[in-house]
Amino acid sequence: MQTLSISPQNLLTILIGQQTILSHAPSGQFLLATHKHGQLNLPSEMAGCIVYIDDQSQATLVALVHPFHVAQHDSIFDTDDRRIHREPYNWFGPQALVIEKKLNDFSKTYDGPLTEDGAIPRNYIPDNIAQPALLSDEYWNSYLPFVNDPTGSFAQQVQPLFKHNQNS
Repeated sequence: MQTLSISPQNLLTILIGQQTILSHAPSGQFLLATHKHGQLNLPSEMAGCIVYIDDQSQATLVALVHPFHVAQHDSIFDTDDRRIHREPYNWFGPQALVIEKKLNDFSKTYDGPLTEDGAIPRNYIPDNIAQPALLSDEYWNSYLPFVNDPTGSFAQQVQPLFKHNQNS
């Protein structure tokens, strides 16, 4: 897929669902990746999403992609399609909040057995609630290594929806 390196600020603006103008970009569908940079709490050299860029250089989100390393280029370049895995949800958008709320609502009404550390065993959580939450955790675990986070403060803010020691 044809790929463009853009600023992390532009990428995040697109990921939260806002349309963005990408100056001098041709029209078509592109994979967007972030430039290499040292700005705190922002991803660097990471594939982020697929967008459609119209004739006025306006980029509209098509799909979030699972994060992977993409070295910065100064012009359009090709990325092997086999590396691109579309996420089923936009973890930066309202879908993520709905998924978290469903898990929290289930947890509040759950009255069954708990693990030794007080967690709900995975096998007691319906798949339609657990699977999206597990995918969210997987996404954020893959995203974190690309963030410039020398103090670990960003990583501390990203809490998994499931504890890693829960029964699968």
